[in-house]
Amino acid sequence: MAVRAARRDDSDLVADILAEAFADDPVMNWTFGGARPFRTVFHELARGVYLKNGFGHLAGDGSGAWAATLWLPLGVEIRLPVMNEARIAASAFAHHGLASIRRAMKTAAVLAQHHPMAPHYYLFAVGVRKGAQGKGLGGRLIREGLARADAEGAPAYLENSNPKNTPLYERLGFRPTAPLPLPDGAPPLLGMLRPAGASAR
Repeated sequence: MAVRAARRDDSDLVADILAEAFADDPVMNWTFGGARPFRTVFHELARGVYLKNGFGHLAGDGSGAWAATLWLPLGVEIRLPVMNEARIAASAFAHHGLASIRRAMKTAAVLAQHHPMAPHYYLFAVGVRKGAQGKGLGGRLIREGLARADAEGAPAYLENSNPKNTPLYERLGFRPTAPLPLPDGAPPLLGMLRPAGASAR
């Protein structure tokens, strides 16, 4: 499948892919109380942060796009504009009530507090549509971002919200740092760091 850079006007497409891919994600479902807000969440984050101030990639063929990533490069902070944040909150509240907003705020605070202090590339999300999983598309797209990090001699960091993805990340050179302290009752969330230029297996 062909790989191309995602543009800001691809936010809808990226959101569709990621919402489908994360439909059964343990941490996302715990945070928002269910999958119904996911498309809005990914759309607002893609348009307001990651495809505005960062970058992403899409993989697809003549029948459509099947996989997507969202990244932030060195020196770019996660700053979601107020209106994008408000649309996420409105969707979460409409579908799953005030508790989902509270959990989302707590999760976002934990993520922000535990990013590495050293400048790094941040892989916010990688997702593959259900019908295309297991074909290597996720790893292929992640390597596109890692090539940029390696060209700058920079480490890369992600939060692993689904243990089934751990082998993929480890093959790409990521190593666990520490479990992130989400509130009691939350599924495990693992920080993973890839040193600059780490070899993939």
